[in-house]
Amino acid sequence: MALPARLLLADDNEANRDLLSRRLLRAGYHVDLAEEGHQALEMVHSRRYDLLLLNLRMPGIGGLDLLRRIRETWGPSELPVIMVTAAEDTSDVVSALRLGANDYVTTPLDFSIALARIETRLRLSFADREVRRANDFYQLALRASEEGLWDWDLATGKLYYSERWKAMLGLSADEVSGGTEEWFGRIHPDDRPRVTGEIQAHVEGHLHRLETEYRIRHKDGRYLWMENRGGASRDASGRVIRIAGYQTDITTRKTIDPVTSLPNRMWLDQELGSIAGEGKRAALLLVDLDRFDRLAESLPPGGADLLLASVAGRLHASLNGWTPAIAEVRSGESQFALLLRDASSPDEAQRLADWLQTALQAPILVGDEPVFVSACVGIAVTYGDVPGDHLLRGATAALRHARQRGAHSEVFQAAMRQHDLAETRLVNDLRHAANRSELVVYYQPKVDLGTREIVGFEALVRWNRPGFGLVQPNDFIVTAERTGLIVPIGRHVLERACRDTAELRGVFPGVEVSVNVSGRQLAEPDLVEQVRDCLDSAGLDPGALRLEITETFLVEDPEKALLMLNRFRAMGVGLKLDDFGSGYSSLDYLRRFPFDTLKVDRSFVSGLASSHESAEIVRAIAGLARSLHMEMVAEGIENRAQFDWLRSLGCRYGQGYWFSRPVELSRLKELLHGWNSSNACVNPAGERIACGMEE
Repeated sequence: MALPARLLLADDNEANRDLLSRRLLRAGYHVDLAEEGHQALEMVHSRRYDLLLLNLRMPGIGGLDLLRRIRETWGPSELPVIMVTAAEDTSDVVSALRLGANDYVTTPLDFSIALARIETRLRLSFADREVRRANDFYQLALRASEEGLWDWDLATGKLYYSERWKAMLGLSADEVSGGTEEWFGRIHPDDRPRVTGEIQAHVEGHLHRLETEYRIRHKDGRYLWMENRGGASRDASGRVIRIAGYQTDITTRKTIDPVTSLPNRMWLDQELGSIAGEGKRAALLLVDLDRFDRLAESLPPGGADLLLASVAGRLHASLNGWTPAIAEVRSGESQFALLLRDASSPDEAQRLADWLQTALQAPILVGDEPVFVSACVGIAVTYGDVPGDHLLRGATAALRHARQRGAHSEVFQAAMRQHDLAETRLVNDLRHAANRSELVVYYQPKVDLGTREIVGFEALVRWNRPGFGLVQPNDFIVTAERTGLIVPIGRHVLERACRDTAELRGVFPGVEVSVNVSGRQLAEPDLVEQVRDCLDSAGLDPGALRLEITETFLVEDPEKALLMLNRFRAMGVGLKLDDFGSGYSSLDYLRRFPFDTLKVDRSFVSGLASSHESAEIVRAIAGLARSLHMEMVAEGIENRAQFDWLRSLGCRYGQGYWFSRPVELSRLKELLHGWNSSNACVNPAGERIACGMEE
């Protein structure tokens, strides 16, 4: 008599399928049919079968290949496979047996022998399942003393919970009935659909074992993390009659950072979620280590983790005895959080931030190497009727504002949200500015201080933002840098400047243009090709273009900078070191990098008439430029005294409001025609400036 089982028959021969399936059905088996290998593989993965009959030779995925894929998921005792093959295919039969086939039958088929082999394999498989099921329940029994055992009778719908299961949730024996709601009603709402879905998939046979993790509510209101493992027991027809398993408390594993032994961000989120109901003033401090990525790169393997653990220890030691008690958390890769559940005032939180800053001043030993760390702190304070996630968002906003201002710490203010909202709108508008032709290039003339002639100009971007008028760079360039939008903006300015300069050189052959290039642009791997394309498209001589570069890019990656700058010089493009004199290592840059022009920082120019020190610095720079055969440009010339001082100190070129503010192309053409063709002109202040060689 046939065992109650479901078989899958995979055979591309319709006559064979029809004959064999009808005889198997008459014998009492449930039979599904597949015409080729791909279909059979999909069916095996979509429902549970007790045995497979596979024709050795099929189109698509052949019998051997299909067998190989099946054995990657199911072993011979989990899913028996009998191959159907011709008598002469002995070598293929050997291959199939080595790949994990349980048995084979040959065609033309002796059906009585085939039925006997099918029944034998099914009995062996069912017996093996019972052994494994008994072993699983034995293992469950061993774990029951330590874990929470549960047993669900699907026929009655009742659930048995062990005493340990109840105790894990702080419940006594009489507080738990046998209903499913005692379990599923306590699972966190965000986890419940996933858990019930996994149980259903296991019941339907799509998941071999039940293994899941979820948060479940303790009697005191806290959520604990549980790992749940179990398995289904089926009757002779394959119907699930019960599911049993156990749950393990993995809260520590899920909520404790292994590097610092502090609670992690998951724990912090859970704690913040309970703050709203406490009715107390709470404070959150986010302590973010400065330049941690660069610091970690300088340490030996494992040094970054040692440093983080030491910082955690330093913070903990500094808080010893602080009242009220403070929860310390590792909330990010290089970020720690301090939660005061009963803060007296924002001033208290600020004092704590200052205290932490002081605690971090002493070096930390990583191995034998002293390492200095510093941090920026964002602070938020709120009353208990405000959701905890608002506290986290506020501290994050305060940290961001502190970073932007270069401050050590910042306390969140409501105005920051308005600022962030305005910033978001700014970014959104800026993303479309180039496509909407809102970006305009202005030009500020560069003047030969000896001849008073305009010899070039600097390209400066302006933004005609709808509803705001003409927006100056100071109001959007920093945001563009931070978001990466400076890359398309810089490309637009470069293209426009090259085209305009090529047009102007048709009338004024000697003029050149300077274009600022940001660090984000210089990080683009194809920047050299972009510049070459802009020059070629505009028909502009590379010698008419000068790229202005600040020290920041050179500091971040000197070797990459040197390689890129040498490529620009090989093209014939000029290179200008911007804001020279304001950086700590400018002299080393002159020695290493192929700059041909120095641009004196405006801070020295503004102090020329009143500061002997500024005058001496400019004099030294002028001498240095002459000795290195480099040009020198001073920016920010705003009056006649500065002009005279620079000329007397040997500065060759200058630009500033005393000559002209940045102007649009049409006005620049007027300046070039009027200024360089006459002997006098009037600057924006109404002062008469002698041109040509006239004094």
